[in-house]
Amino acid sequence: MFPARGGSAAHRSPRRRREPATVAVIGLGRFGAALALELMRNGAEVLGIDTAEEVVQELNGRLTSVVRADATQEQVLRQLGVDEFDKVVVGIGSDVQASILVASRLLKFGHPEIWAKAITTPHAEILDQLGVHHVISPEHDMGVRAAHLIQGRVLDFLSIDEGFALIRCPAPEAVQQHPLDALDVRRAHGVAVVAVRRPGQGWEATEPGTVLYEDDQILVTGPTRAVEAFGELV
Repeated sequence: MFPARGGSAAHRSPRRRREPATVAVIGLGRFGAALALELMRNGAEVLGIDTAEEVVQELNGRLTSVVRADATQEQVLRQLGVDEFDKVVVGIGSDVQASILVASRLLKFGHPEIWAKAITTPHAEILDQLGVHHVISPEHDMGVRAAHLIQGRVLDFLSIDEGFALIRCPAPEAVQQHPLDALDVRRAHGVAVVAVRRPGQGWEATEPGTVLYEDDQILVTGPTRAVEAFGELV
């Protein structure tokens, strides 16, 4: 299986380019297929696994390898060499039992990095309790993000972790026309302005002396409540 690396460490040049990441994606629905194809575009080697023949045919030739198989079977996972991949993504969304079973098989292998999609809060809690390293809840996260976009002038919202978030928004009048260090935004609002984009320019990291103006967009990070309150200043 393609995760195997060629050559011994003793014969590798210290300047040799990094090997591409190898990722197995189990479950090739809309989420899994989009993820697998984006990983390919980013230079990863991707094995796709699904039980549906039409899905396998659709992605044939677009991934490094794609197979029709029942990933709930431990023997199948071993035969496909899934335990040798750098990362494994359990993208099964419609069958919670299968998702949990596959995740438990991978954890039994002692795989170092497992990502799994959860479709409900209880599903996410079970995956977390099993010990899955990264639990993704795309529907929940998108709902939270959409709520913030609908409610105010925040242009984008990203929940980084429970109780911590990042927003993109226009620079509020309260932080315009003065250097950021003079405004002491962290003390005044409990957040950090980490980047700015001027009209017609790209994003730049802010510095203590950065001055914001009316048409600027900014990235702001901090505790979710503080970030939400800051967004209401816009």
